[in-house]
Amino acid sequence: MFCVVFGAMQLGGAAPMIAAVSQGKVAAKLAYDTIDHKPKVDINPNGVKFDPKKYTGQIKFDNVNFKYPSRPDLNVLKDFTAVFESGKTTALVGPSGSGKSTII
Repeated sequence: MFCVVFGAMQLGGAAPMIAAVSQGKVAAKLAYDTIDHKPKVDINPNGVKFDPKKYTGQIKFDNVNFKYPSRPDLNVLKDFTAVFESGKTTALVGPSGSGKSTII
């Protein structure tokens, strides 16, 4: 009888863990649905493959100033100058609101 009571107590203690596993399964399904999502817009309708060797050059910003029309008092970019070389990775680092996303 003692074994039955002790086993039932352990099963009762495992119930919250079963709920956590169920929540994890739901979260995993949402994540996989997002990963497997096929966009409605076909970004490559002709099936042309991008060949990075075909495109060379650089992107150059020279003394760029920018303000969003909704916030004309806030200068997002002020005299920004940079050269982005083809085939190289460049990191944009700065505090929040410094214009990193605006440059991209």
